[in-house]
Order: sequence, then structure tokens, then C-alpha cells
Amino acid sequence: MSTAVAGSTSELLAELRRLCARLPLPQPSWHPYVAQIAACRNDFEQALALAADAPPTLELFAALVDGDAEPAFDEAASPALTAAWSRLEALPLPSGQHPYLDEILPALEAHRLLLVALSQTIAR
Repeated sequence: MSTAVAGSTSELLAELRRLCARLPLPQPSWHPYVAQIAACRNDFEQALALAADAPPTLELFAALVDGDAEPAFDEAASPALTAAWSRLEALPLPSGQHPYLDEILPALEAHRLLLVALSQTIAR
């Protein structure tokens, strides 16, 4: 891998980690989806750990963000990735005047694209 690719993937991984960290975890006393949000954030963290050791995953993620490709999630990738995908797909997305919309939507979209990239690049 070239130094330029290594630098760009490390910068991309750092940005993904920032998005994950900004994904708010609401208080259980007032939010109906706390458990689902916490599970998805944990899944995002696990996906980041996998991607950290897989530059091809980050390169595919970058291509997905740029709109160069849009492969489907490969449910044959692994049971753990498929479970994370199912949890993310089941999570209701906020809309309207939600106070954290600008943090939530980009983080969840990054998580979605990262799971797609992982499912296409991680050995089964």
C-alpha cells in the first residue's frame, strides 16, 4: 500500500471514529429506542475496529461515499455483520425537528456504508 493511501485511510478512519463518537446516546428515561441506539453504536465501534485492520474496506467505503459504487450488503459475509446490519436497518430514523439530527443521520449513514464495505471485503 502506498504512503498516500495509508495516509488517506488513516484520516478516513479518524473521521469515522469522530462520527461514531458524536452519535448521541439518549437517556433511558425519556427515549424509547435507547437499547437499539446503544446496540447500533456498539456495532459501529466494532465495525471500526475491523476496518482499522482492513485498508481495502476503507478504500471501498471512500468509493461508496464518492458515489463510485453501491454494492448491496452481502448477508453471507458473516453472522456478526449480518446481525449488525439487521439492527441498523431496524432502527427508526429521526426526522423533522430532532435536536441531534445533524449528528445522527451522517453517523448512521457512515455506519451503513461501512457495513456494506465490510461485507464486501472481509474474508468469510
